[in-house]
Amino acid sequence: MNKIISLLLIFFTVFCSCIDNNLPKQRAFLRIEFPEPNYIAHKETKSPIDFYYNLSAADINVINPKQFSLNYPKMNMVVDMSLNKISNAEDLENNFRDFSLILKTHSKKSNGIFTKEYEDANNRVYAKIFEMRGDVASPIQFYLTDSISSFMKGSLNLKFKSKYDSIFPSIQYVKNDIIVLFESLNWRSK
Repeated sequence: MNKIISLLLIFFTVFCSCIDNNLPKQRAFLRIEFPEPNYIAHKETKSPIDFYYNLSAADINVINPKQFSLNYPKMNMVVDMSLNKISNAEDLENNFRDFSLILKTHSKKSNGIFTKEYEDANNRVYAKIFEMRGDVASPIQFYLTDSISSFMKGSLNLKFKSKYDSIFPSIQYVKNDIIVLFESLNWRSK
């Protein structure tokens, strides 16, 4: 009888302890390791501007003297920039209107737009950056102008479809590089 009770006790202990206890999963966060920024000057003789860019993360592609791309291959992102000459107040107004139309198009799917202004009166750099939150193809739009002869617009474009919260750290990393570009921009007089 003791053997039977012992076997039953072992049987119940082994099989009753195999109850599936579901524990809540811990929150996981995407861990992206970004390279330490290494800013170098982009100075090309044919270009009407000089600026710094992050060599450790971006490759520069000069399409022509007034059109540049900063390609972030590991993040599948690209910052496209184009420079327009302005000769009067009407040209400046037209460039602002064109930029506003592009911004309006991209902001339709956003959950909100955050704006930051930058001004360096000594170097005649007046800029604004627009960060769109949500699942948008172009989360950052920006422009820079000297209000006299040059207007540059740019955008951060994604090469893939992704959820905003997954790529938020990458967007912030590139946004910091754009701010460095703002701070280092030098208009050449031509």
